[in-house]
Amino acid sequence: MGAFCCNCKTVTQHKYHAFSQEQPANETATRGFLSGLFYAIASALMEGAASGDYKCTKCGTYLNTPDYLD
Repeated sequence: MGAFCCNCKTVTQHKYHAFSQEQPANETATRGFLSGLFYAIASALMEGAASGDYKCTKCGTYLNTPDYLD
């Protein structure tokens, strides 16, 4: 997506960057049953929430996230 970058002062290419990271499969295998169940319920409830932003491919500044949170 092309958008104006406040840091570059020009229109640059922006790519979507998801803030949530996938968890390694072996970590879920070592959890207890109840904690794994609670984790599955919480992740299922949160998966519809917006968890990313468009990042400038030139300088790395996020499009909608304030600069002090970059």
